[in-house]
Amino acid sequence: EITPTTKNLPEDLQSIIEFIKENGNRVTQLELRQKFPSSEAKVSLMLSELEHMGIIKKIKAGRGNIIVLHSAGK
Repeated sequence: EITPTTKNLPEDLQSIIEFIKENGNRVTQLELRQKFPSSEAKVSLMLSELEHMGIIKKIKAGRGNIIVLHSAGK
């Protein structure tokens, strides 16, 4: 099984992964939106893409999401 590497990702996705790593592999979607000046829709799309690739997992928490890095060891 080939796991997706983060090295081939676009820069904006890589910076999201780095930000999550720097924050103990766990951030809220709101924190991401405050850190990255993209629109809410853009951040949401990028997160969906990362989730689809199995790099992150979104956990519903109240009205927001908690974003957890799947492959913390990679």
